[in-house]
Amino acid sequence: MSKQSVDQLLDGVSSSIKSTSKSVDALIEAIDSYGTEYPEMVENLRRSLAKHDTENEQKAAAAGVSLLSLKNSSLLGYLDTLSLIVQSKLDALQIGGDKVEEMRAQAVQNSVVHRVTLDKGIKPLEKRLNYQLDKLMDTYRRREREEEEAKEKAQAREEDKRSEGADGADSADSAEEDADMLENDSAGLRFRPNAAGFIRKGADKRHEGAGAKYRPPKISAALPPSMQEEQDESKQEGRQRNLQSMDEYLRQVGDAPSVEASVGATIINGGRDVKSQKQIEKEQEVTRYEEENFVRLPASKAKESKRDRDKRMRNEFFGEDWSMFGNSRDISDAGGIKRKRKQSAWQRARKRMDK
Repeated sequence: MSKQSVDQLLDGVSSSIKSTSKSVDALIEAIDSYGTEYPEMVENLRRSLAKHDTENEQKAAAAGVSLLSLKNSSLLGYLDTLSLIVQSKLDALQIGGDKVEEMRAQAVQNSVVHRVTLDKGIKPLEKRLNYQLDKLMDTYRRREREEEEAKEKAQAREEDKRSEGADGADSADSAEEDADMLENDSAGLRFRPNAAGFIRKGADKRHEGAGAKYRPPKISAALPPSMQEEQDESKQEGRQRNLQSMDEYLRQVGDAPSVEASVGATIINGGRDVKSQKQIEKEQEVTRYEEENFVRLPASKAKESKRDRDKRMRNEFFGEDWSMFGNSRDISDAGGIKRKRKQSAWQRARKRMDK
């Protein structure tokens, strides 16, 4: 490209810039001449827009808030606030300052509002309206299907009329109308309530077998639950009482970790005795009950008899219960001491007769 052509191009650009600046200055002068007033066309346009916005607001207030629009707006607002929170954290790492912290606090508050709207407002409404919405959608799909089938049938009728004639078409029309009526009835019955829900269960069995022989139900004999539970508890207590010392011995010999009391916390009776594991567990149970129920249980004032105290001191050694080694009973017997069963009056009378 020659130097002359470049100069001509620059002259054209400068002339276009000058003309554009002149037109812009003229437009600014025209706008300034109006001042606060607008041209008539612009003023009419502003009035119509304001009137249209007012009418839309009134219609929206009368119709209420759409569930779908509320859900979409709340979900978009929640995502927007989450992005703002992430952005504020990044800005706080880079810039910092009170302004970023205020923006983050406002975003957190808005996210809470949107989340509560979604969880507490929209979800329960969707659950309540789910059945009605499904029925409406099913009805809409059925209507569309019926319209398509009607169009296809109309086209088929026209083709039949052209090919066969009036008589054959009339018979076909009547048959198709009957089929349409049956189909509409079956489609309408799909939305009926469940008739089985109104029938009383067991109503037909009232008169069945009125003259039949009564047969009592077969029930296997069983003890009441309370008595059975008491017997099971007594057996379990006897088993635990017999094997308590052996369990403590195995616990001490084993390698498994265990919790032990502080040194000297288990010494009682002025250093003459040591608390057994059963006494420690009982104290822990009392403490747990007092802390959970916010009460203070009174101290036990029952005095131990001299015979029981001597027996306990004779069987205990260094806090261990060695009573299981001082009797001739089998420790595998979980039932404890076998007592003589109480005989009934008939058994006692029969025993006297045998003598």
